[in-house]
Amino acid sequence: MLHLYWPSTATDDAASPPAPVSPLVHWKDAGHDWLLVVDQATHELVVYDANDGRPLQRVGTVSGAGPIDSIFGEGNWLIATSQQHPLVQVLSLPGLQPVTLAAR
Repeated sequence: MLHLYWPSTATDDAASPPAPVSPLVHWKDAGHDWLLVVDQATHELVVYDANDGRPLQRVGTVSGAGPIDSIFGEGNWLIATSQQHPLVQVLSLPGLQPVTLAAR
C-alpha cells in the first residue's frame, strides 16, 4: 500500500475536511520491504527496513536528488516535491536514482 504526503496548495472550502496525509510511503517488491520517510529537518528522504526499522540510506541534495519535502509512490516510481525546488523529481525504485523523463 502506498500513501501520499502532498501539501495542498489549493484553497479548501471551510465545510470540507482536509485531505488525509501520511509522512511516509510503504514500498515493497520481491526483494525489498521499505518505509520511505521525509525528514522535514534536512529535506532528505530516509529509507528504513519495514521489518526491523533500521535505517538503510538517506537521499537528498548530497546524493543528487535535491531537497525533498513531500513524496508520493506509484509502482516503481517515487515522486518527490520541494518548496525550495520548483521541479517535481522522479526517483526510480529500488535504486532511488533521479530519472529524466523524455519529452514527446
